Amino acid sequence: MKALKYVAITLLAAIGLLVLAILLSVTIFKDELANYLSRSNQTQIQTYYIADIPVEPENFAEDFESIHHQVVENCSLYKQKGYDIDSIYTTYANRIGSSARSKTDYGMMLCEYFAALRIGHAGVHFNFYSAEYHPTIVEDRVFITNPSEHLIDCGFRNNDEIITINNTPTQQYVKGRLKYTSASTDEYRLIRTQSGIFASQTDSTITCGIRRGDDVLTLRLPLNCSPQEPQPQAHYKIFNDSIGYICIESMMYDVVEEFARSYEQVRHLPYLIIDIRHNGGGNSNNGRLIAEYLVRNPQKHCVGGDITPQPNAYEGKLFLLTSNYTFSAAESFALDLKESGNATLVGEPTAGDTGCLPKNFVSKYGIAFRIPTREPSLSPKGFPMEGVGIEPHYQIEQTVNDLFDNRDTAIEYILNELC
Repeated sequence: MKALKYVAITLLAAIGLLVLAILLSVTIFKDELANYLSRSNQTQIQTYYIADIPVEPENFAEDFESIHHQVVENCSLYKQKGYDIDSIYTTYANRIGSSARSKTDYGMMLCEYFAALRIGHAGVHFNFYSAEYHPTIVEDRVFITNPSEHLIDCGFRNNDEIITINNTPTQQYVKGRLKYTSASTDEYRLIRTQSGIFASQTDSTITCGIRRGDDVLTLRLPLNCSPQEPQPQAHYKIFNDSIGYICIESMMYDVVEEFARSYEQVRHLPYLIIDIRHNGGGNSNNGRLIAEYLVRNPQKHCVGGDITPQPNAYEGKLFLLTSNYTFSAAESFALDLKESGNATLVGEPTAGDTGCLPKNFVSKYGIAFRIPTREPSLSPKGFPMEGVGIEPHYQIEQTVNDLFDNRDTAIEYILNELC
């Protein structure tokens, strides 16, 4: 009996030590664990150009049915949207064999189907022909700013306005492409379509009409650029010897380490501007880790988990620049900072979709797509995590005259407030 009691006590002690070790490991390696879980949520996929998708016309209906079934079973957000998802399916299924006969027809129909769900993180994965450049949108007009080498080689210059695409007025061209663009808000659908005019699922070359001063020119633009190597994700500058500025380009790659290096150069200053206007997201855990340098008190991360301030967390006055293009993990970062009470948001409302745990799926015949899988939720202070853009405290927009005068109106607003 004593031997059994001894064995039982020893076993319980061993179990206790094992549980303690697991808890300590989770605590110590929580950041690595979060990154691992984020990566493991993604099914490995193969992508195709739209004309080369691995499904033949006689199998379109079966393939589309398999896609819709997975959307209904796994997509977390459509029930709150107020539409009949089966009715949407029927609308597009009826096109198969009529307007959707070729692989390109079917692929573009799938883009429409996912766009009709009105969810920014829902979409089909196709390869794009691309110039690997996003134009600047001001007052619904499209301009070239800081053109890439490829655009310069094709004849484009700074401040050129794109007035036609393939002989169609730019605004009309954009309007025709809106139906293919996934977005959770109308504002983001428009800006995402406008900024994507130099990429196409179907065309490897486009013809652009441009206005340059009083001249109107026609330029041919091959969409044949390979994806760029990752560029620095964070960089800093200092205004007036007292105002730090860090631009965070994305929430991917080594952004946390790059931010930390920039932060060390400006954290002693009384004012700090964080710019995420061109940040389309990435890994929300990276946003959480960066937020730990910028909040003063512990708080819940709006996506899940905790934000614990760094020992050297910023103590000065903090500003955050946002835009309609601020999306996904950049939005959850913006929401955390706004709810911390530390940051004053300046610029434009964000895109309206923090992510909701998007995962990749594959149709019966091998077409990859993604949909959000986390149930609709609210932030710790009750803000919807999808469907509504985060409003800045001060809405500041650039004008065309500002663009031509090389004025950044949002930064100027902050500098004027502080001077």
